[in-house]
Amino acid sequence: MAPDPEPDAEPAEPAEPAEEAEAAEKTEPAKQSPKSLFWVCVAVTVLVGAFQYGHSLGGMDGFDVLAVLGLVVLTVLLLGLAGLYALCALERTDLRQRVFGRFDLFQVSTILCVAGVLVGVLIPPRTTTTLGLLLPFGIGYWLYHLNADKADADKAEQAE
Repeated sequence: MAPDPEPDAEPAEPAEPAEEAEAAEKTEPAKQSPKSLFWVCVAVTVLVGAFQYGHSLGGMDGFDVLAVLGLVVLTVLLLGLAGLYALCALERTDLRQRVFGRFDLFQVSTILCVAGVLVGVLIPPRTTTTLGLLLPFGIGYWLYHLNADKADADKAEQAE
């Protein structure tokens, strides 16, 4: 047991306001940046691919040409989707960047996601593992429209 403090001991001096402000800043949680959310999209996309491979290869009795062809196509789609999210996380591109005429990267990610889900569901043994791609797509959708509000506010501010 610790000894009792002496009754005539002076109370500790109150901390200075600057020290209290620094302590308050240190206890606040860090703000979530879109960059870290794009890394979550990359990780989930890669995990969906790994689980799809596990289900498909585990369910094959022998060499199935359709399953192997489907896995090759799915691999290309998932690598494209994960690469797109990684480029956004590295801030080398943005989902609003135009790619083909009026198509931007968000629309390309939509096509990749829909094609990935369709191919993944059609691969024997027809598991629904690729429906997990809807999570990173939903995050990308949210970030796309979150940035749209900021871009519209910036344009309105510059017009004034």
